[in-house]
Amino acid sequence: MKKFSSKDTPLSLYIHLPWCEKQCPYCDFNIDTNKRDGEEESLVEAILTDLDASKKYILDRKFISVYFGGGTPSLVKSKNIEKILLKLLNNQMLENDCEISFEFNPKEVSLDYVTDLSNMGVNRASIGIQSFDEDTLKSLERNHNAHDALKALDIIAGVSSIKTSIDLIYGVMNQTPLSLEKDINIFCSQNISHLSMYQLTIEPNTIFYKKELKIPKDTEIEAMELIATNLLNKSGFYQYEVSSWAKDHSFSRHNINYWMYGDFLGLGPGAHSKITTENSIKRMIKLKKVSSYIKNPSKVSEQEISSNSYDIDLAMNLLRLKNGVSFDELRKRKIYLSETFRKKLQDGIENNLLEKNGIKATDIGYKFLNDTVNIFS
Repeated sequence: MKKFSSKDTPLSLYIHLPWCEKQCPYCDFNIDTNKRDGEEESLVEAILTDLDASKKYILDRKFISVYFGGGTPSLVKSKNIEKILLKLLNNQMLENDCEISFEFNPKEVSLDYVTDLSNMGVNRASIGIQSFDEDTLKSLERNHNAHDALKALDIIAGVSSIKTSIDLIYGVMNQTPLSLEKDINIFCSQNISHLSMYQLTIEPNTIFYKKELKIPKDTEIEAMELIATNLLNKSGFYQYEVSSWAKDHSFSRHNINYWMYGDFLGLGPGAHSKITTENSIKRMIKLKKVSSYIKNPSKVSEQEISSNSYDIDLAMNLLRLKNGVSFDELRKRKIYLSETFRKKLQDGIENNLLEKNGIKATDIGYKFLNDTVNIFS
């Protein structure tokens, strides 16, 4: 592998707070439904210790974005979130325009809590609504209802310093194109600038995987996607990534950095990192159990991206972006394109899956993105 430019690679921070009220049957994230007395405070101290020990990964860089994910971060006391943010601020670890995102479940959105976070510098909220339809929410076994979702949006709209994104899921059992259409219309009626929309996938390590579920047919899924695209476009929302829609260029800077092959430092149980050094690119995972992480927050399992795996690792990220990445932008960000990558790129162009100017899938290549990415394997 060539020499990389770590100091020129933008760096984000992900903080994993794993607790949830219940295990959603479609979720395969690293979560914990049994918070013990004092564990929250112990975990925050472990995260701060981990941050101190991560200087060899951070180098002289400042974080361009911070993302509190989970789990359900909104189950953590605001004073404990403040400890983390104060550490970052007092040590001058944040860029001046740093995007600080925070995930919520609708039931935990209260004006006092959101105001506290806003006063600490949080400027973006991501709310896991999933659907405004009661039957769809019951199919997903969510612990909130449509009223909770609308109330949460009403509360957070009152805090002008926070931009809002929501999650919606489609392709759910017994869901119809009409119910998704209603979801999209409700979303478009709100003062929200960003949408993350996911097709339900049944992952092996989930409760749903053990059940026989009646998922909508492929023709119904396609109908849902067409309806959503038309309605969102009419309201000024455009897809900029596989699962992401925005209007007025209100992109998630944190996620854009992932897909543009930036670096990210993950703190907390099971958190993932990608770190560039002068000689290598490493992906790392923290210990998954809360108790294990608290005892040894700096321990990781790591895998170096080899010259054989670099091409597909890069393609899996860059090709998620709907409008692709220009060669000028790649040069500006000092993203290395190997000779083998360039050859595979030409193969994709010849097969009408990739466009000529930059790293970008054609319409057909984006529709069959897995096949397009696999060109680089």
